[in-house]
Amino acid sequence: MVDSIRETEKALGTVNYSVTEHEKASRVFRRSLFAVEDIAEGEIFTDKNIRSIRPGYGLPPKYFHEILGKKAKEKICWGTPLTWDLIQ
Repeated sequence: MVDSIRETEKALGTVNYSVTEHEKASRVFRRSLFAVEDIAEGEIFTDKNIRSIRPGYGLPPKYFHEILGKKAKEKICWGTPLTWDLIQ
């Protein structure tokens, strides 16, 4: 029975969450957060002025709800990928 368990453990393999070389090249095709309207300095981020779109040059979409309600540090033009240095 122990031998069967060890065989099963080997068959399951190990989990690897690191980014492979192939994934690095295709990372740009993922979604990210962009300004879809001009945003003035101090304006609040809403679901109307930011959106998750491709390419993946901005923040990952998992931060969408975290950014909502925060203010812009500076003027952000339409089409600009969002980064943490643009958010207060």
